[in-house]
Amino acid sequence: MEPSPSPRKGTATRLWQQERTPQLNAVLTDVVSTATRVWALGFLVTRTGHMTKALYREGAVWREAPIPDIGRVTALTAPGDEIWAAGDNGRMLHHFGTGWRRVDTPFPDDSHGSYLGMAEFGPDDVWAVGDVCRRADSHRRGLVQRWDGREWTELPLPDIGEHWGLSGITGTSATNVWAVGWAFESGLETAVVLHYDGDYWQRFATPTEPGLEHSLQDVSIVPDSGDVVAVGYRTTEAGVRSPLTMTWTGSGWRLTRAPEDDGQLNAVDGRVAVGYSEGDDAYAAHLGTRAWHRLRTPRPLGPRGRLTLNGVLSMPDGGAIAVGVERLPLPSTETLRPLVLHCSPTALRELGFGGSWPWSEGRRSVTGE
Repeated sequence: MEPSPSPRKGTATRLWQQERTPQLNAVLTDVVSTATRVWALGFLVTRTGHMTKALYREGAVWREAPIPDIGRVTALTAPGDEIWAAGDNGRMLHHFGTGWRRVDTPFPDDSHGSYLGMAEFGPDDVWAVGDVCRRADSHRRGLVQRWDGREWTELPLPDIGEHWGLSGITGTSATNVWAVGWAFESGLETAVVLHYDGDYWQRFATPTEPGLEHSLQDVSIVPDSGDVVAVGYRTTEAGVRSPLTMTWTGSGWRLTRAPEDDGQLNAVDGRVAVGYSEGDDAYAAHLGTRAWHRLRTPRPLGPRGRLTLNGVLSMPDGGAIAVGVERLPLPSTETLRPLVLHCSPTALRELGFGGSWPWSEGRRSVTGE
């Protein structure tokens, strides 16, 4: 099968519309949908640290909602009308009914780290992945925890090494789970892909490229094809990053062609992936038949402005909502603003990307700053 043709050229303002958000000095890290509402969470940047912030969508306008403070929120998922939000050092929030509440987790007391991805297979089967670092020896390892409707428990993982972590998770059921991340092995950063069959975790080999290091940030299942896709970045010896995309073939992982830009991909949902490019632009790409194609995004405000996308949600009409942060250039300081972009399904079809995919409530996520 030949790669899909490149899309026809379109304008950024027609393809992506920036939606109005509250004027907060905040970063949005991910976006999810319940049965009735779209939510985006993140954190306010203060002089002393971070403060949790939650926004919900009414039409094309975003409004702030009250939420307990757990600092940075770094991962979300939404089974039905519920929402799970996770952050640093074992902090977790659960929204069910009319409000949010804190939930205890088995995060080790003598450690620090973050939850970086979440997935769910029903209200009583929620998963979280990330990394944890023991203060005693500074060894960082991957972490998987699971909610059974009553409590969170930690699942055993393969012994990959002294410094590795997980960043994203997806699956079709509790017997078909994929988790991705990174590991430092022989002094090099390499991609990590694990699969859980209901009994054991198995690590799968990933493609390598001479002179390049690999890290995976997120993983998703494409609803209309069942393909498993993972995104992240490759790094040159000079430290320059470029987007990395991989696909599961049924027997192994292969590299997928992506635009050759400097930057990285932070999140993927279905056929849409987002991140940032080194030219201070938000980065978005759409998966065609066998290759990813760059989707133009709005330009930053001014020569020193910067747009970064951290999370993406595929919509039932075939469009998408992406969230992140807009860094505004000011004479003496940098101001942050929550960034929400809405990708038009009509414009995607005009560019040669047609169709929609099944509504997927309760997706996993990953974040990056």
